[in-house]
Amino acid sequence: MVVALAVVTNKLLVFMLEILLAAWFGTTFIKDAYLVALVIPNLIFIVGVEAITVTFVPLFMRLLSRENSEETWSIVSSIVNVTLLSLGGICVVYVLLAPRIISLIAPGFSQQNLVLATKLTRIISPIIIWGGLIGLLVGILNSFKRFTLAAFRLTFYNLIVIGFVYLFHSRWGIISLALAVTGASFFQVVVLLLGLWEKRRNYRLSIDISHPPLKGMAMAMTLVILGVTLTQLNFLIERAMASGLAEGSISSLDFAYKLMRMPFEIFAVAIATVVFPNITGLVITEDASKLRELFASALRMTAFITIPATVILIALRTPLIRILFERGEFSAGSTRMTATALFYYSFGLLFHGLNYVIIRTYYAFKDYKTPLKMGLIAIGLYILFNLVLVRRLAHGGLALGCSLAAMSYTVMLLKNIKIKMKDLQAIIFLKPLAKIVVSSALMGGVFIFMSRVPIYSPILRFVLILGAGGLTYFTVCFFLKVQEASQILKTSIEFIRGTNIRSL
Repeated sequence: MVVALAVVTNKLLVFMLEILLAAWFGTTFIKDAYLVALVIPNLIFIVGVEAITVTFVPLFMRLLSRENSEETWSIVSSIVNVTLLSLGGICVVYVLLAPRIISLIAPGFSQQNLVLATKLTRIISPIIIWGGLIGLLVGILNSFKRFTLAAFRLTFYNLIVIGFVYLFHSRWGIISLALAVTGASFFQVVVLLLGLWEKRRNYRLSIDISHPPLKGMAMAMTLVILGVTLTQLNFLIERAMASGLAEGSISSLDFAYKLMRMPFEIFAVAIATVVFPNITGLVITEDASKLRELFASALRMTAFITIPATVILIALRTPLIRILFERGEFSAGSTRMTATALFYYSFGLLFHGLNYVIIRTYYAFKDYKTPLKMGLIAIGLYILFNLVLVRRLAHGGLALGCSLAAMSYTVMLLKNIKIKMKDLQAIIFLKPLAKIVVSSALMGGVFIFMSRVPIYSPILRFVLILGAGGLTYFTVCFFLKVQEASQILKTSIEFIRGTNIRSL
């Protein structure tokens, strides 16, 4: 609940920023240049955070279980120092090769766009280093079951970006956004270090690569990096293909993807963040029964959130985009382009959420190869889908290709996870899934009915339609005895009571 609350706060700030960026830069070539400039640094940043966190948590938890503090922190210090040196070298090389890399990412860009994108990417490039440090610090905090600070670090990040760009966009334009991203990313590192301040004396300015656990983590991290990179390559492929389409295609895809990701990041990421250390602990203790129960529960809860969210995004996509973004440089045409992309992206929401949980379960078993192999197949399918669909649906085809690839990846991952978790029966997931689908369909019917009610305020109309649909969904879920509905209500009441008691 705390992690979800943090993510909700972060997403509200993100959308506040997106609303401001839409008004200031719209879907112009300037915003397209920034998004292309962000691709590689952000790719390495995300890969660094993701790969280091998911490989470091199992290693660190096993080291803590040995109760050998001297060896544990010696290994951690070596990992920190190696990470800094490696990512520092990558950052320098990237800055030098930036003009050639940008021209490869966006072959359809004009010379003016290429020059601007190269300048922006060089400003953003230090986040390559910050990503690795953030991954390690988040991994340490999560291993100690301390999730709050790691979750709220993004709140500070978004506040800094919003404040800086608000103050300086009129003077420096899109450059202010690049500077804000770099500075705010570094501030995340500072915040996380303050959370581990009591452990500062355990750090050593040394590197000892002879530790067997360090070598094992290096091998695991290599596989995870390859897997996460394949996932992030979707953006690279998508933006390369979109660079030759109509102006604003890249920006509309970006706005739509962020809208689709909102329920995913609020709930699926929160579920996976808290479940991952617990699944790892159950794997270490070999408690197969509780492991199956926790895994199935995580999948059901993800479906309980993402399926109705899919219906909401599809049914209310145009008024949602209009309310959030349609002002300033973001025109009615921008709304239509973004709504088209969001329609096709939304079909993949459930599968993106499931994949996030399933992949971490593989990592808890120290199986890093299977997600990578399945990811290679999925990226091949993604390219195939895009090549076929972009001809008929333009940028909407790229969004649909992403959804179809995510669905294919889910099917492959679930098929192979049964090998590791014996006696995992599909019925424990499929039966509740059917009830959730029925409840979501009835919610969609309410949306259709309510859309005919004459309410002239767009915001009030949207809120009333969404509220009526949401109430219908939860009511039907309770009537059908969907376990997750009762679980959320019970947990929310306990959380509120606990908060009131602490405040007294």
